[in-house]
Amino acid sequence: MEIRSAIFGIKPSKNLLSNRYLNSQPFGIKHIDLADQLTFYGATRNHFPLHMWSKAFGIESPKEQGVTGDDVTGLYKENKLLEIVEYNLRDLKSTAELYRRWDKYLNL
Repeated sequence: MEIRSAIFGIKPSKNLLSNRYLNSQPFGIKHIDLADQLTFYGATRNHFPLHMWSKAFGIESPKEQGVTGDDVTGLYKENKLLEIVEYNLRDLKSTAELYRRWDKYLNL
């Protein structure tokens, strides 16, 4: 229910599952694992990769430009380092936008 609400841009009024990291981290460090957050620490069966979460939330997937993580080794062997950098940048942007959506709609 919480994920569906967030996909439609509605912030749920109640957190159905609490986090397992944020209350026990030393030195005030705040780390989250988006995969854990979006699956509610394994409580749901939706263990999707970034590509699928991006598509669900209407975010451009890093794979939409034709390069995937599976291509990186070959690109490296072909010395196509700029293509790897561009793919990593797209991955970072998608992850950042997914985090913003999580923070806005699911971080209760």
